[in-house]
Parts: sequence; structure tokens; C-alpha cells
Amino acid sequence: MTSATTETTAQLQCMAQRGPFKIVHVPKPTLASEEVLIRQRVIAFNLVDAKQRDLGIGISRWPHVLGIEGAGMVEAVGSDVHDLQPGDEVMAWEGSGAHEVTWGGAFQERVAVPAFFVAKKPNNIRLEEAASLPICFVTAVHGIVNCLKIPLPFLQGMSTEGQVPSSILVLGGSSATGAAAIQLLRKAYPSLPILATSSVKHHVRLNDLGATHVIDYKSSSTVSDIKATSPGAGGVGVILDCVSAGASQTNISDVLNPTGSKRYAALVTGIPVPVPEGVNKIDVYATSTFDIQGGKQLIPSLTKLVEEGKYRVPLSIRVVGHGLEELPNVLDEVKTASGEKVVITL
Repeated sequence: MTSATTETTAQLQCMAQRGPFKIVHVPKPTLASEEVLIRQRVIAFNLVDAKQRDLGIGISRWPHVLGIEGAGMVEAVGSDVHDLQPGDEVMAWEGSGAHEVTWGGAFQERVAVPAFFVAKKPNNIRLEEAASLPICFVTAVHGIVNCLKIPLPFLQGMSTEGQVPSSILVLGGSSATGAAAIQLLRKAYPSLPILATSSVKHHVRLNDLGATHVIDYKSSSTVSDIKATSPGAGGVGVILDCVSAGASQTNISDVLNPTGSKRYAALVTGIPVPVPEGVNKIDVYATSTFDIQGGKQLIPSLTKLVEEGKYRVPLSIRVVGHGLEELPNVLDEVKTASGEKVVITL
């Protein structure tokens, strides 16, 4: 997809809930002083993209430019941006705004976003891999540091308040956020018991990222298996639910150690997760990360963390298509992806 003229750019607009999509040429974004203009090369799919299309979650009006994550090349920077310059290859959290909004919506040829949502592509990974990093990283950090109150001391500027639990259970360990959380926790705490659930085919990968024990979430004995592998078989200290697992496995809170904090942090996915009385459930809204201590340093910090080997691309990448015009035909691939991140190139 190419621009109609040098002054316009292409957007894939979702015209109404459930579609259809239409490519529309609109004026190129005018940058605010703190913004960066990115020419998209890769768009990474997130499950929220399909949910917003189907259910209209968080969308106040149509048409709407969906998509929250991508990577490409910097075309221009605002007057207050000094760490990025035209020509830089970057990855970014790209929001999801109505097409009149000046920034947001990854499903377009060019996107303007605040600089703190942007990081230079690490020199040791491909652009397709870079596109998959920002959302899961920020979400995992928020769930761990702000919701479960577990410090990650190697992340500069973040809160160090809280304490390390006796153990942690990551539900949905093979999701992008789950795989990110496992390695962040292992980096910070070499001896912390980290339990995770996933299908059997992902167990080796999650052990490699740092999980102490991985339990088959499809097993009829999942709860008892988790308890048996927890420290002293007494239950886990806290839970991070990355996939709303508690919505279908309503007895999962039984694995919490009765003498612990009983914190249950659940990513907000649009599916309610009930917990029994006495369990302290905290909703994980990743967008609130940028309003807390150190939040605006998180995405830019990714470059160095990856280059220094302190953080790895959580999931393998699968390219499912090319071009904005192809995107509507392959978006549903995100619904069945397991242990991988699906992306499309432009």
C-alpha cells in the first residue's frame, strides 16, 4: 500500500462494529512537539484487536483505526524529541484511536505517537520480532510491580516497594504476557519458585525462560498438580492470570496458600474473572502503567535490555500476510495462535 500523494497516508478504517474495513487516504499526521512519526513496516496482532472489532470494547464511535502494536522507521520527530531521529528503526505501543485523533491505531501506513511509547529496534533482533515486544513487556511489568507489588530492581526508575512472595503462579504462561512475566521474574529472582500453566507443547520453552514447574492447563488434575509442585505443597503465594483462566477454571484460587497475601492479578480481557471471598483480586490495566513511577521509561528501556541479553523475545513470530488490504483477511489468526505472535508486514 502506497500513499496517494506525499501529503496523505493510508488508513485501514473499521467502518462499524464487526466491520467492514475500508482503506481511506487521510492527511499525514501533524506532529506535536513530543511525538514521533513512524512509517509502518510490521503490525503485530493482539487479541484485543479482534475483540474491539467484534465487540466494540473501548470504542466510542466509528469508523475506527484498530491496532495497538507495530514497528517501522522514524520519518519525523517533534521539536522536543532528542533520543530518536529520522531513519531510526523502532518499535512502539501505537494506541488505538478514532481516525480523527492525532495519534493511535496501528492499522495504518503512518502513525504518530508520543516518544515515550517508542524504542529503537535492538540491533540483535529482526523488525518482525521487535514489533511483538512493547505490549506484553509493559503489561507484565505492570502486573508484577504495580498490582502484585513485586519489585523488579533491574528496571531503573520503577517502584521498589513491596516484597517477594513465597512463589508465583503464571496462568497462561505461553501467552506473550505470560512468557514476558516469567523471564522478568526469573531475571530479578534467581531462586523464586515460578509455576506456570500452558499446553504440553510449550513446557520446554517456558522452562527455558525460567519457569520452575509448568503444569498442563488441560489436565483434569491441574489444581492438585499446582498444589503438589508449590513449595512444601502448601499452595502458591500469588497468581498472575494472563488469559482470564479463572473465568473457566473457577476453583483455581484454591491453589493460593491460605497464609499468604492471596493476591490475584488478572489482565483485563473483557471476560470477568470471579474470585472467592478472601481473595484479593487486582485488575491489570496496562495503559495505567504510564502514569506511575518510571512508567514512561519502560518502552525506551527495552532496547538495552534486549541488546544486553537481559530480556528475550517472548514468543516465536509468524508472518501471516502482507499489506493493509490483506489485513482484514488474516486478523482472525490471532484467535487461534498458541505460543506464537502473529504479525503482518507492510
